[in-house]
Amino acid sequence: RLGKIASIMLVVLAALLAVACAAPVDVPSQVHINLGDNEGTSMVVTWITQSTTTGVVHYGTSSSSLSSSAKQQDAAKSYTYRSYYESSSYTSGLIHHVNVTGLSPDTVYYYTCGDDQAGTSQVFSFQTPTPVGSTDKPLVINLIGDLGQTSDSMSTLDHIRQDTTAHMTLLVGDLSYADSANKATPGHNCTQRRWDSWGELIEPTFANQPLMTLPGNHEVEQSGPAPATQEQFVAYQARFKMPFESSGATNGNLYYSFNVGPVHIIMLNSYMDFTYNSDQYHWLEADLAKIDRKVTPWVMCNMHAPWYNSDVHHHNEPEELGMRAAIEPLFHQYNVDVAFAGHVHAYERMFPTYQNKTDPTATTYINIGDGGNREGPATGYFPQPEWSAYREPAFGHGRLEVFNATHCHWTWHKNVNKQATVSDDVWLIKNSHLNKHDHGLTHVGMRYDGAFAVVA
Repeated sequence: RLGKIASIMLVVLAALLAVACAAPVDVPSQVHINLGDNEGTSMVVTWITQSTTTGVVHYGTSSSSLSSSAKQQDAAKSYTYRSYYESSSYTSGLIHHVNVTGLSPDTVYYYTCGDDQAGTSQVFSFQTPTPVGSTDKPLVINLIGDLGQTSDSMSTLDHIRQDTTAHMTLLVGDLSYADSANKATPGHNCTQRRWDSWGELIEPTFANQPLMTLPGNHEVEQSGPAPATQEQFVAYQARFKMPFESSGATNGNLYYSFNVGPVHIIMLNSYMDFTYNSDQYHWLEADLAKIDRKVTPWVMCNMHAPWYNSDVHHHNEPEELGMRAAIEPLFHQYNVDVAFAGHVHAYERMFPTYQNKTDPTATTYINIGDGGNREGPATGYFPQPEWSAYREPAFGHGRLEVFNATHCHWTWHKNVNKQATVSDDVWLIKNSHLNKHDHGLTHVGMRYDGAFAVVA
């Protein structure tokens, strides 16, 4: 009898061992996606593992049939960072990027990522944007800046995730607030490991919706002499793979452009050389010159440091004044419609402005550096300038709905008791449509008929 019991126990142990051996050992974490080209026909899937260097994305238009696959082209890599204020270096997990190409526009796809032997993720989904140049359906873009990873950040992400009509989110700098270049201060916990906690925080939202980013001052992450890491933007460059190559840019994720629906979107860097002889300036000038306004009638530019700001915080910093002096004439020459910025932890919408004066033919500027960061809303203002239309120091996010070649609907949603409350609500209408001027936008309230004509 004892022999029989021993035999049964051996069978049970063998079965348990087989299950343990078959269990995933390196499941992907920190999954997020972004557009993989400047035409909206591919999607980059990014994730992190601890030991697995290979990867594949299985995808399809049904969650029960992921019949297509895209293999990882290059082995996953980690990066190492040493802060001047820390005695040891941080080494990241292995970062995977897979570009899924040949996607159809305006289509819902389901996918998993990982390694078939080491472990795969749960099934996520995303919707590709509308075709480039198309105005058959509205294009919806959420915009945030200075996100961080606080309870307010979580509220902002919850509100974005609840907007099932959105095609993507733009994040205009200051992502994780890891700040490993800076000395730790109470409550700030400045360490590269905060990139990992931030990656986990955003996964439920941005594994299912493309996140397009640009760097802010908190992504620079370089301070002090060696042995501290001397290269800037190390973590930011490693953890993302934006479509810079398809826009002719050569500096990785630092600046690039892409088309989506009827909009050409440009992402700039306030914290690298932007002067007349810089690579960034020459690239921007060439990018603006080749835009076909018949295909993408809307042109949006984004940067971190705002050129116009009536808040007392981050007012007239060198990156703001210097970049404005160098590049604002290009914006005016090529009729950039709207520009978004962060950095200041408050919301502010400007009327069309050029060279510090309202100009109906100029660019509309909107500051949205209020995603939920650890530093709190930036209260305190100078007397309101003529170019400042609306301002409020509160956390939240913006939503831009592009209806056609002449009309956009802009709303800013502030976080009130964890609810998204619309606090600023305007239509941005091309002056050419209103027979006012050839360029520029008119900001108008919500009173419209079905044909978007202004009613009295």
